[in-house]
Amino acid sequence: MKNIAEMSPVEFRKLLDTLVNEELFKSRERLVELLATDSSREELDTEFMEFHGDYEDLGFWLETYTQDPLKGLDPHASLTKKLKRHRDYILANRKTTRKERIYRRMGVYLESDPKPEKKVIELPPDEYRQLLYNLVTQELFAVREGLVALLAGDASFEELNVAFREFFVAYELLELALET
Repeated sequence: MKNIAEMSPVEFRKLLDTLVNEELFKSRERLVELLATDSSREELDTEFMEFHGDYEDLGFWLETYTQDPLKGLDPHASLTKKLKRHRDYILANRKTTRKERIYRRMGVYLESDPKPEKKVIELPPDEYRQLLYNLVTQELFAVREGLVALLAGDASFEELNVAFREFFVAYELLELALET
């Protein structure tokens, strides 16, 4: 795939349309429905595995974006300030390198990969449901809705570019939540 930063406006819009229609967003809706009912652990496990696999699929699309998502944004804009706070938090708390995250998406874990203190499958039911709730309420899902609205309208390339950066940072927050 072509590097995101090198795409033409038409290619970029097409990519954004692909990103907002990824299976992760459908899987998230199914997980929300299961959490809203008294679903069994088995049902939650099955959908969580789908959610996680779909999250990894979205990561494959985004791994070519290696630029600083704040570069070129107005440093005084409120969105830029919010994204900077998020990026600072992500960079301060991230435990894996870009290379390790790419390998993880391929199903390969390196010796240097940090190991979680407790495996997800070992969590008691209440903690497990809380983890899933935390994942499905990540900012990525609200940011996606804004991007969908921009794509449906006549948004400029600049508006889409800023929205993509917000989407990317929100994806990194989800990635961090899954890493810890």
